[in-house]
Amino acid sequence: MKLLAATVLLLTICSLEGLTLKSQRSS
Repeated sequence: MKLLAATVLLLTICSLEGLTLKSQRSS
């Protein structure tokens, strides 16, 4: 369960960082 939670958290962080980078590039 801990491994699953860590994986989901990591994917969420990566997704948020990706959206942030796209937003910065657009503006």
